[in-house]
Amino acid sequence: MSSIDMNQRIVISEYLGESQNDSGFDAPNWDDTYYLCWSAFKQISGKEFISAKANNSENIVTFTVRYCNKTKVLLVPGATKQYKVIYKEKDYDILFCSDYKNLHQWIDIKAEVKG
Repeated sequence: MSSIDMNQRIVISEYLGESQNDSGFDAPNWDDTYYLCWSAFKQISGKEFISAKANNSENIVTFTVRYCNKTKVLLVPGATKQYKVIYKEKDYDILFCSDYKNLHQWIDIKAEVKG
């Protein structure tokens, strides 16, 4: 795994809570400057399906990033709901994170594109 090609720039964004927008509805606030890093990008699966008379798609991807203090918080159970990944101006919900072989060198972030 030492020859991994980390050539894709991503942002790991942290959830800060909610505040009311101009219409009076609660809107989520994200810190899009939490962590900017290089990653290796890999498409895992993609499928399209029809549900309730609407076309839907599901794209699962993996981002591999270096293990550090900013990324190791993703390994805490439940933390995946407090963070998201921004890649090429698209938001990705984090589904699962794992420490590659428990070596504390790489973290694999399995994510799904929002929408």
